[in-house]
Amino acid sequence: MSFTIDHNMMAIRTTRNLNNSYNRLAKSTERLSSGLRVNSAADDAAGFAVRELMRSDIETINQGIRNAADAISMLQTAEGALSVIDEKLTRMKELATQAASGTYTTAQRSIINSEYQAMAAEIDRIASAADFNGVKLLDGSLKSFHAGSGIKIHFGTGNSRAEDYYFVNLGDLRATSSTGLRVGNSDPMDIWRTTALNATNPADPLYTTAREGGSQAGVFGLQYTSGVTASGDPTPCGGPGIWQMYGYVGIDPSCESITDVVAKINQGSQANGTFNFLPGADPATLDGQEIVINGQHYQFDQTQAFTTSAYSNHPNLATVIGLAGTASAAEAIERVAVMLNSHYTSAGVFAAVNGATLQVFATQFGVQGNEIDISASSQNIKASDRHLKGGGETPLTASVWWDDKNQEYELQLTMGKGGERYQARIFALTTINTLTGAGKVIGDPSSTVGYLGILATDLGGLSFIPNYGSTDSDYEWSEAQNGSGRTDWNGADILTQSAAQLALQAIDQAIALKDMRRTELGAYINRLENTITNLQIQAENLQYAESRISDMDVASEMVEYSRDQILVQAGVALLSQANAFPKIVLDLIKF
Repeated sequence: MSFTIDHNMMAIRTTRNLNNSYNRLAKSTERLSSGLRVNSAADDAAGFAVRELMRSDIETINQGIRNAADAISMLQTAEGALSVIDEKLTRMKELATQAASGTYTTAQRSIINSEYQAMAAEIDRIASAADFNGVKLLDGSLKSFHAGSGIKIHFGTGNSRAEDYYFVNLGDLRATSSTGLRVGNSDPMDIWRTTALNATNPADPLYTTAREGGSQAGVFGLQYTSGVTASGDPTPCGGPGIWQMYGYVGIDPSCESITDVVAKINQGSQANGTFNFLPGADPATLDGQEIVINGQHYQFDQTQAFTTSAYSNHPNLATVIGLAGTASAAEAIERVAVMLNSHYTSAGVFAAVNGATLQVFATQFGVQGNEIDISASSQNIKASDRHLKGGGETPLTASVWWDDKNQEYELQLTMGKGGERYQARIFALTTINTLTGAGKVIGDPSSTVGYLGILATDLGGLSFIPNYGSTDSDYEWSEAQNGSGRTDWNGADILTQSAAQLALQAIDQAIALKDMRRTELGAYINRLENTITNLQIQAENLQYAESRISDMDVASEMVEYSRDQILVQAGVALLSQANAFPKIVLDLIKF
């Protein structure tokens, strides 16, 4: 070997090895102090990238677990509200069963109905109030989320519906919503009561108890609205209701009671039909032609004068409608109406005139009127069908109402639907000494024309009861209430036996819908619990895999640490010795 002064190669080599040992010792110290094998990307570039992806998935999965747990709490909130709604529906069914029995009066059913409506209102309140973190759960508003899919429960690491989330839509569980349970009345119904057809006993003939009118017979008309006006009306969802004829109510107070009138109206609407007199129909072309109503023939005769005494109910002998002195088909139509209405008991129909149309109504309410046949022998007259139609429909109902204030019974009329679009009205035939004018709307209460088209001289026993049908709401008929909605389902109220029976069906359907929603809630909760279990297992396994990449093996690292610590100590000692070796050169150069 050679001896040099400028470069101590032994010390240089020792220093290099000492540095290497020190660096390894520093790395071991970092790992032991952090517990991680990979503290930076330099430690394991590929492992570091995989670990960071795993860490993001683990944190996302853990948040998904929390999301699913929150969703379970939300669904349990909804399920708790439905359990209370369940109690209310059970009580409503109990009340409907009670009201369906014939042992209760109309007034008592009204009291029962008050609790029924209170239960429906409470269901509405619960369904509207049930919310979780500001999200309404049972009022149908969930449907507005995500284009009708419902509220989104997200728990996965991606955004695939098949793997990472699903929707929950509980529907509308309000009682009086058209999209909900449909039990209870969302809007007050149109209710009319008389102050004229009053009685101390509802089963006694009216003339013994009526405050006015005596024993005179008479007629008043009933109308109701069906649907709304055509599009183009400025009001939302269509305009006001379209008035339809329910029927003409004939009253004979000498033998009929309020109970009789109620039974008559509650058979359902009167069947009706029309005869349209086509262009070209005039007295000349109608001469000798016939119309047939209820098996009875009415024959036009241009040569004879008109008289109601020409009426015949003999099956083989036609009733002559004299047209002498008439100048138009309109007059001929009016004369038919006069004949029918003058003998409505035998004819079986009332008649009304609307321009060139003769409309006939069965005098009897209910489905029986649908059996009345109508036809015409003339090509200038077209019957609407072979029989009258529409009898037995029940858009409104009648009942006996006990007026507690005046201590007497009254006739009450109630619409079967709530809201301003569904109304009833009563009109009187206040002027009956002229024929019905052409072009008038059938049953228009604003007109002073008698829409039964009866001549005063032909009335016989059909004199109108004073004040019985006046539309003076301050005196004769009073409108009790009206709403602005569309209550049009069978479970709206239990004011009558038939309504209560229909309500039982409606409540069963509501209970079935509620049970289906509760079942869905249970399924959702179970599904989310399974989701949480699966996510926990997934997070656990990902964490285990991440641990294998990141975590340090302490035993192995301590071996390395101990070795490097010894090497550093040895290196320091030897570096001291290596630095001393150049002193030997002094012995060679001593003088």
